[in-house]
Amino acid sequence: MNTNKWSELLERFLWRFLLACGTFALLFNPGYPGHFSKSRNQVLFCIAMTIAFAVGTPAVMVLIYLYGYKGLFPTESILVALQLCIIYLFMIVVNVKMLISVDSLRCTLNALLALRNTILRKWNCSGPHREYTQLLIFKIVFVDAALLVFSVVMFYVSLDEAPAITTIATSVCFVVFRYIITAFVNLFLVGLMIAILIQGSINTELMRFVDQSEEQMESTLYHVYRVHCKNSQLEKQFMTIMNLPVLLLNCWYFLMIVMSIYYMYTSTMLEIKKQDLGLEDIMKYLNSVSFFLYLCLQLYCIVTIPALYTERSKQMCSILGAISQQCHSQKMERLTELIMLDCMQRNYSVTNYGLYEMDRTLLFGIIATVTSYVIILVQFHMQEYG
Repeated sequence: MNTNKWSELLERFLWRFLLACGTFALLFNPGYPGHFSKSRNQVLFCIAMTIAFAVGTPAVMVLIYLYGYKGLFPTESILVALQLCIIYLFMIVVNVKMLISVDSLRCTLNALLALRNTILRKWNCSGPHREYTQLLIFKIVFVDAALLVFSVVMFYVSLDEAPAITTIATSVCFVVFRYIITAFVNLFLVGLMIAILIQGSINTELMRFVDQSEEQMESTLYHVYRVHCKNSQLEKQFMTIMNLPVLLLNCWYFLMIVMSIYYMYTSTMLEIKKQDLGLEDIMKYLNSVSFFLYLCLQLYCIVTIPALYTERSKQMCSILGAISQQCHSQKMERLTELIMLDCMQRNYSVTNYGLYEMDRTLLFGIIATVTSYVIILVQFHMQEYG
């Protein structure tokens, strides 16, 4: 199966899963080009699912708390309850946001898909498209599916006795809730990855013009830069729609990473106090470590994919500089200078409500903040429970 088929298959899985969960009131129509459509039935289905979730989920979450994930210490129990409350609020808020923004989201995604299909048809984009498919496979197959399933399996392997049916049912519900949140992450990332694919194809196409004649460069430079401007505009529109979900996702994964580290600490200290920490107990920690790795990779993707888009967009300026050095006519030189000036004046950074830029430097701030909160929790735990 070639890269086109893999990417199409994974994209369709994502769109259908979001629609089935009632969080995405758009139906993807495959073809060439593929596009999204909205109907009254899909909107009513999503509204009904949102109402059903708002009414029925609290009882399910109480069962999850009582039979599945009640902590060993009061602090752990409070964190589990807080986690369930955030899941509930996240689903309600994001579902309502997606329903309100369904028309603008449909137009933006359709424009991105149409622009991508035009580029794939006219240009040789095998390199950027291969990278897009590899990122998609890594995120959806390895991180989302394999790592999460491994974490769940290791949870049951680490149990001293066979779990009850109630425990299994509540655990499955908890995993489904978590995966729905992961699907929102994928919606955000796929939109940006399509923009990265388009920008990478633009850069590749421009690099082919460095050694060509000025007549050939001038005839296509206008078109290439118009595609770049359209792609940049669509990225801004997409982020305007996804600002609230992304802000909630960052808060969610921050809390979950802090909670995961605290849980690993309390479990380790409990085993040490029992003097029962041996090689056979390593299996008990594979669940916690794998789930912690799953959370870290999710947050890493949320931060680095926007950073990759910013880097690809800024890379265009250096390519245009190389092209300008090959220009001999005054007209071509002035054209490249105007385009470079416009590029330098643009802000390619992906921001979340303008509060912070989503780049790699954000990771250092997250690590420092997580460390501070973990230290506070550990100190509180030592004072309260010894």
